[in-house]
Amino acid sequence: MKKLPISIFLFVMLMAVVSAITSYKTTCTRISEDVNNALALTKYQMPCDVVSADTIRCYRDNITIAEVKETACLAMRTIRKGNRHETELIAEANCDFSTVLMLSDQRASASLMLVGLLWLIGSTVYIRRHKPELIVQGITYGGLIFSNDRFSNATGERIHLTPMQHTLLEMFLKSDDHTLTKQEICDRLWPKKPDANDTLYTLIRRIKPIIEANSNLKIESDRGRSYSLEIK
Repeated sequence: MKKLPISIFLFVMLMAVVSAITSYKTTCTRISEDVNNALALTKYQMPCDVVSADTIRCYRDNITIAEVKETACLAMRTIRKGNRHETELIAEANCDFSTVLMLSDQRASASLMLVGLLWLIGSTVYIRRHKPELIVQGITYGGLIFSNDRFSNATGERIHLTPMQHTLLEMFLKSDDHTLTKQEICDRLWPKKPDANDTLYTLIRRIKPIIEANSNLKIESDRGRSYSLEIK
C-alpha cells in the first residue's frame, strides 16, 4: 500500500518530464523552421550572393519570433558535391537553452508536476493518519498490530522484540481466546528442555513492559498454569 502513492507520483513526474522534453523539442523545430523560412524570403527579396549588413537586416526582419531576431545570424557552409566543393548560405538561430525553454509551452508539464506534488503530500498525510486502516492483512488487538511478520503499535511504529518474544506474542495473538498454557509455550519455545519454568518466567517478565508500553494490553497469569493477553 505504501508503494502505490510513490509509484503514482513517479509516474506523474515521468509524464511531466516527457511533456517538458516534447515541448522543448517542438519549440526547437519551430525556431529552426522560422529562421529557414526567413532565409528563403531573404534570398527571394535580395538575390545576391554577397552577404551584407542589409542582407542580415532583411533576414532578421523576416524572422517572426521576436526572441530569436537578436541572436539569429547567417553563415556560409562549404559542402562537397561530387568532385567539387560548393558554399551555401545557412540560417542559424543561436538560441541558448534558457531562451528555448522560455519560448516552449511548459504549462502541461508544470500542471503535471503540481498534481504529482499534491498527490504525494496528500497521500503522505492520509497514510500517517490512517495507518491501522491501511493494513490489508494482519491481526489487530488492543492497539497491537501484527502484519507482514512484524509487530507495531497503533501509530504504526515498529515494536522491536527478540525472536523468543516475537514468537510468544504471535502465539498469544493467534490463539482464539489469547490464552496459552505453560505447557503450550514451553513445548513450542523449548521442546528439548525438561523444565523451562524459570526461562518462561523470565521471558514473561521481560515482555510485559514492552507490551504495556506499546498497546492497551497486559499479560495476566492464572495461578501459574496459563497466561492470557488481556485488554487493560
